[in-house]
Amino acid sequence: MISYAVALEKGGVGKTALTVNLAAAFQQAGLEVLVIDLDAQASATHWLGVETATLKVDQSVMGVLNEALSGRGDAASVVERALPTPEGVHVLAAHPQMAALPSQLTNAPLGGMFILAELLEKLEVANAPYDIVVLDLPPARGPVLGMALSGVTRCLAPVQSEDLVIRALVALMESVEQIRTRKINPDLQVSVLRNKYMPRSGADRVYDELLRSDYADLLLQTIVPVRAALRDSSAARQSVFRYAGSDAGDVRNLFLQIVEELVLLDGRNHE
Repeated sequence: MISYAVALEKGGVGKTALTVNLAAAFQQAGLEVLVIDLDAQASATHWLGVETATLKVDQSVMGVLNEALSGRGDAASVVERALPTPEGVHVLAAHPQMAALPSQLTNAPLGGMFILAELLEKLEVANAPYDIVVLDLPPARGPVLGMALSGVTRCLAPVQSEDLVIRALVALMESVEQIRTRKINPDLQVSVLRNKYMPRSGADRVYDELLRSDYADLLLQTIVPVRAALRDSSAARQSVFRYAGSDAGDVRNLFLQIVEELVLLDGRNHE
C-alpha cells in the first residue's frame, strides 16, 4: 500500500482538486483507493458527495483518530468508517470539530506524531482493501502536517506561479527535511506538481524556470493548466472522470499521466 499526502502550507493552490481527481484516476487504473480528509473545512469530503451536516463525529476521521489517540486504533476502526462514494473510492470524512485536532495532537504523547503512521501500518498488516491512500491536508504548518508527513510514502505539493506559493514550498521542504533528518520518516519522498498554469503567461514562464532551477529532481513532468472542467466539476461535486464538461477529457488524460508518473516513481509499492 502506498500513501500520498497532498500538502502545501498555503490555501488556494488546488490541493483538494488534486486529491479528488488523483484518487479517481487511481481508481480508473483499477486500484482501490481511500481518501483521508484531514482538513476541518471538509472540501474533499463534500466534493466526494458526503454530507457532513448529518455526520456524527464518531463516523468521521475524528472517530478513527480519537480511538488511535486512546490506544485503541486498528485497521477495523478505519475500514468501518470509510464511506463509499460515487467516484468508486472510499473516504474517511472530515468533520468541523477537527478544528480542535491540532491541540489534541499537541497534548498527546510525542505530539501524536506517529498516530497516522501506525494506522497505515496496521491497514497494511491486516490486508485492508486499499492499494492507495490519499490525504488532503489543511494549508498550515503544525501537528497535522507533521503527523501526515511522518506516515506517508510521498508528499505531493501543487504549486502555481505566485511568490507566496514558492515561499510555502520552501517552508514545506523545511518540514520534510526535519522529518527525514530526525529519522521519523527518513524515506519520505516529495514530488512537485505545477498546477493552475497559464502557458502564455510571462510570470508562469519565469516561475517555471525558478522551479526547474531549484527543484528539477522533484518536478513531475505533467503540468495541469487552468481548465474550466476543474472548476465546474467541483461545483458539480464530481471528479473530472464523472463530469461531462467540454474539456473534461483532456483533464482526465492529465491526471492519468500523473498516475503513470507516480507508478514509475513508486512502482515497487504498487506490486
